[in-house]
Amino acid sequence: MNDTQSSLQGVRPHQKYYIDGGDLHIIAEDREFRVHRYFFDQDSAVFRDLLASPSGQPRKGSSHLTAIKLQGVTAKQFATFLWVFYNPTYSLYDTTEDDWKCILHLGRQWEFVEVEKLAIRELEKFPMSIVERIALYQEHKVSIETLIPHYATLVTRGSPLDFEESERLGMPTVVLINQAIYAIHSARNGDSSASSSVNTVNAAVISKILAHVATRTGGTTAGPGLPGSSAATANATNVGPKRTSAFGANGKPGQSNGRN
Repeated sequence: MNDTQSSLQGVRPHQKYYIDGGDLHIIAEDREFRVHRYFFDQDSAVFRDLLASPSGQPRKGSSHLTAIKLQGVTAKQFATFLWVFYNPTYSLYDTTEDDWKCILHLGRQWEFVEVEKLAIRELEKFPMSIVERIALYQEHKVSIETLIPHYATLVTRGSPLDFEESERLGMPTVVLINQAIYAIHSARNGDSSASSSVNTVNAAVISKILAHVATRTGGTTAGPGLPGSSAATANATNVGPKRTSAFGANGKPGQSNGRN
């Protein structure tokens, strides 16, 4: 018995996701999953690199002996993630908040862009404290455009950050929130010095927060001369290249090319 065969002793097929017709073998803990390579090749830059095989070598993940072994991911977590692709209710994604957090985490880790977007859309439906939501999204590097409405909610809630909230959000965000609160206060009081008090790193984000607050209140909150050039705005927005996804228009994997 060689080292590869020895390391696979005790590994058993997963009870649900060892799928007939699957062409990609992945192992998490002591469970082997056989799923469809298409989803991983199509939507994940990380897996595309991981599955690339040198010319003349066996195709990675094509069999039990060449299975991809996941590190730091439990079988339960991977099964939760796979549910996104094999959800039997098509466009209805009904699961728990913790499951969506797990899906967001793995989607971010493996760069499944459309899975990340789906997880965020679903997490938006769950009640969550504003600080908890912002901390979660920041941890997973969610786009600034998604964070702006939540920043706006935080700066207009009428109470300052307490110690625990400040620790959770981290100093850069605490500074951003304080600057945004000051900019709103200054703008409402016609203080034109607001622009000089906002550091340029945060200027574009604060301009967007103020604009969002203005749309909520039906008034104007942007202070005179508040910095926020188009270049700074572009740098503050996390926008990746657009590409075809394994997800169709209704959010169901495989519909973009007619797969069910």
